[in-house]
Amino acid sequence: MTRLHQHRIGRRTGVTLSASLALLAVAAIAPVSANAAACTQTITGTNNGVINVAAPNKLCLVDAVQTGAVNVAPNAGLSVLRSTINGAVTLSSGYTELQFCGSRTVIGAIVATGGKQAALLGGAGCAANTIDGAVTLDNNKAGVTLSGNAIVGAVTASSNKVITTISGNRIGGALTCTNNTPAPVNGGVSNTVGGGRSGQTCSSPTF
Repeated sequence: MTRLHQHRIGRRTGVTLSASLALLAVAAIAPVSANAAACTQTITGTNNGVINVAAPNKLCLVDAVQTGAVNVAPNAGLSVLRSTINGAVTLSSGYTELQFCGSRTVIGAIVATGGKQAALLGGAGCAANTIDGAVTLDNNKAGVTLSGNAIVGAVTASSNKVITTISGNRIGGALTCTNNTPAPVNGGVSNTVGGGRSGQTCSSPTF
């Protein structure tokens, strides 16, 4: 048995809930988009090693400590609830959905590009997060919400559609917004920005 095969088996053993339990857990924690898909795999507890989520799967991390990056392929989805990820989170263009609620990254940026459904990082029904890195939201088709989070790095929002909500965040780096349609809104709750502000409504000192 190869080391890779052993790693795959180890990742799956003792950390996957049944489909019915996984769905109940997600519904009880955060009422997200009505279009949110059920989890095809749920990881709880400690998991070591890079995770690559392939289509058409949706990975749910619930009360988990993940050491290693999480990469989401086109037509795959990710839900992270009350969890810690030691590493970066990258969702490639064409990913289906993202919910990141009540969680944190450690030395880990979040990049979400070209999502088909709404991307939710904090906001109504989704507890705020601590992100130890930058956040990049680019060309998402069904709206993005970035609300109430503590973000160590910069925030960049570009070419997102439907609605872009960036509200009440504490951003250590710069806030940059370009080509979002319509322009980003903050819902009346200003962001604290340590770096510069530029582009669209984000350039306002009260945004």
